[in-house]
Amino acid sequence: MSKTQSTQPRRMKAEMWDRMQFLFRNYYDRMIHFYLKFDEPLDFAALSKAYKYVVDRIPVLHSSFINCAVTPYWKINYDYTEGDIISLKKVGSGEEAHDTAFGFLTQEIPVKAKLQIQVAVVRYDGGDILVQVLNHMCMDGPDTKEMLMLVAKAYDQILAGKEPDVEVKCGDRSHYQCYTLYNEEEKKKALGLYKNVSQVKHQIKFPYTKRSKNDKSRILRRVINREKSAELKDMSKKAGVTLNDVLLVAYMRALYKACGIDREKNVSVPCMVDLRRHIKGGKSYGFSNHIGFMICTAHGYKEDYLQMFADIKKQSDAAKEDPYFGLYSLPLLNLAYKLFPQALAEIAIGLGYNNPLTGMSNLGLLKEQDFAFDNKTPSDLFLTGAIKSIPYLQLAASTYKGEMTLTIAVKCKDEDEKALTVFIDDIVAELNKMLQVIK
Repeated sequence: MSKTQSTQPRRMKAEMWDRMQFLFRNYYDRMIHFYLKFDEPLDFAALSKAYKYVVDRIPVLHSSFINCAVTPYWKINYDYTEGDIISLKKVGSGEEAHDTAFGFLTQEIPVKAKLQIQVAVVRYDGGDILVQVLNHMCMDGPDTKEMLMLVAKAYDQILAGKEPDVEVKCGDRSHYQCYTLYNEEEKKKALGLYKNVSQVKHQIKFPYTKRSKNDKSRILRRVINREKSAELKDMSKKAGVTLNDVLLVAYMRALYKACGIDREKNVSVPCMVDLRRHIKGGKSYGFSNHIGFMICTAHGYKEDYLQMFADIKKQSDAAKEDPYFGLYSLPLLNLAYKLFPQALAEIAIGLGYNNPLTGMSNLGLLKEQDFAFDNKTPSDLFLTGAIKSIPYLQLAASTYKGEMTLTIAVKCKDEDEKALTVFIDDIVAELNKMLQVIK
């Protein structure tokens, strides 16, 4: 160990959401997956240096999670190289490149690994595919996007013959940031919202087979082209709802069909929400997790899309008007981790927390220039969250170059993948039908 390293911090606190994401190991793989396709090769040496520069400045990414029975923590590691972060995989055809990229994407990084990020450049005759896997315990989707944008900036500086000089935030990672917009009275009220929002009524279980040790991680993807995406956006405006409302209704209708649910019954789906709306400045101070959820319920299956839109809009509007939107579970979770040592806290939270069987996450707009490497913008790009284990299911959406990507990521069998293929195709079919019916 060098003299410099001996004076650097060796430990870092495991924040509440780090520990919750660790608890979620029973439900999904805790990874965030990024895919960027370029039609010409990147400079691998410059990219490697850029990644090393950024990772060096985000301690949680070069740490091992130590699940101590009393208080878990991150052990910060310094003995790693560019080669430990990123690799170059040369293949032949585009099909082989696709298979290699998705094979890399579906890996799971052990929490005890010295790095919580793995990157590969899959090079083939048509260009490069950049794939990144990152531990969700370290940060969520919005911060993962920001991290990759910093890599792109550092890459540009390196290619310009400069040493990278990109500002990388390194502030507070705790959930307490979510109270920085409130005055003292409002903050006191927010810190007293001891409500268990995981108790979701009208939960729906997708008809999977039984979970098995032989289940394989898969990412199913569908792309709605630019023209159709624009039509959906226009249609949602005319209907007076958001595109997210439209997508949620399509998802719910497909669930009714796939799960054989009686049309008179209710179906509830939790939707992920970004809690940065409560942070002063709108951004986290350090790379971390700030995701909550709101529950939306379809009060029966309606043939009329507009009726279902109105139902969902009413609920989402009411939720967004709540000044404490998305914050209700935080004090209760934090209390458990304060009162109990880690081993008991996991048992206590596990008894009271019911992980929703279904969910939806809209990761939003991914802007071309944010992910340009030396002015080379990806021809294709998507971001998706964790790969669920049976019996869980989540639909993720992201938009790039005007095209909407829908993904479902599940660790399952071939038989389940066939059922999920029909399901995701039904979601797309519902969206297409909306365009035909609603003029």
